[in-house]
Amino acid sequence: MIPRANKSLFVLVFLSFIIASPIGGQTLKVGLYNDLNTQAIVFSVAKGNYLLTADGKAILTLRPLENIFIQLANDSLQCYSAKMLLGRYKNIELRSMTDSGFFGLRILPYNKFAFYDDNLLLSYNLGKLQTINAVDIDKYIAGVVEAEGGYKAHPEYYKTQAILCRTYAIGHLDRHIEENFHLCDGTHCQAYKGRSKTKYIVKAARDTHNEVVVDDDSILIIAAFHSNCGGMTENAENVWLIKKNYLQPVRDPYCLQGRNARWEFKLTTEKWSNYLINNGFKIDKNQTPSSFNSLQLSRRQFYKIGNDSLSFQKIRSDFKLKSAFFSIEAKEGFLIFQGRGYGHGVGLCQEGAMQMATLNYSYKEILQFYYPKIAIIDVQKLNFQKNPQINLIKENPLTNPQTKR
Repeated sequence: MIPRANKSLFVLVFLSFIIASPIGGQTLKVGLYNDLNTQAIVFSVAKGNYLLTADGKAILTLRPLENIFIQLANDSLQCYSAKMLLGRYKNIELRSMTDSGFFGLRILPYNKFAFYDDNLLLSYNLGKLQTINAVDIDKYIAGVVEAEGGYKAHPEYYKTQAILCRTYAIGHLDRHIEENFHLCDGTHCQAYKGRSKTKYIVKAARDTHNEVVVDDDSILIIAAFHSNCGGMTENAENVWLIKKNYLQPVRDPYCLQGRNARWEFKLTTEKWSNYLINNGFKIDKNQTPSSFNSLQLSRRQFYKIGNDSLSFQKIRSDFKLKSAFFSIEAKEGFLIFQGRGYGHGVGLCQEGAMQMATLNYSYKEILQFYYPKIAIIDVQKLNFQKNPQINLIKENPLTNPQTKR
């Protein structure tokens, strides 16, 4: 923890690093494949030159198409180049010598491969080889946007998604700090599958550089989004039991032609009856199938029969439905669930936002449509007393005096 008297000074020091890193922007440390028991990696230079540093000592420079093999050896890392042992080390850093360098990374024994921008940090950690991508935040944001939103949308949509991903990232910098990195690459944080290959996405991240979303109390918002809301977004209280004035229901006509706008699920009356009984409903054996009918024209929180009720969110979870926005109709011995939307329904509707972008709405108009009572600001204007998670950073992001500006 940081002593109270030193917090203000610490925040100023932290800001100086996060706003101006040696790679031209902010640098994040992203844990790669943190859920896997990585035992070895192959590092391949795709573009630029890379300096291999081990235990603080420069070992060699790698050029395009050159690669090295690194594997665990007890609690150390053995590093090989062209089948020659370079040495055995505790920590290895592979740093790009320019701001445009990127590399290929193969994870063994799983044989997973992806390209990443900027730098790679390697160390032993709890029986596995820990891999961390130290990357400019805008490049990271572009990678997340491509993983979360695809690569065929309108540029204004990409700007919208980029700001939300940046808001989430900066609001959760402390999430894995005890593991020596800021965010992981999985859905626990944000899906990140490496560098973006789409120039419009990369440009969107750069064009929105430093922009984040705050509520009317200057606190970073919960940047929730989903695939399709089915025509109305959900109240956050119905999903996460939290109340936010910017996560309230919004009628959305833009997503209704999206591919995830409608779905259907079929269940026998007997299975549904047994399910309700197991959840405390008093069901008469002679009850007619039509008594199970439920019409949900706008989002409701509970499915009800008489005095018995059950949340639509629980039903969705138990039956693995696409959303909690559905009606039920008895038909020919079955109950037909006529569903709308895909996802939890809170916050931004991706398919709706994509359609708004094609209709020439700006990214600011899109964000303000889905998140009422918010403001889009530069991260340098954040109120750090109201966003205390920033104060929990225990070390500065990677600094690289070798990198050319």
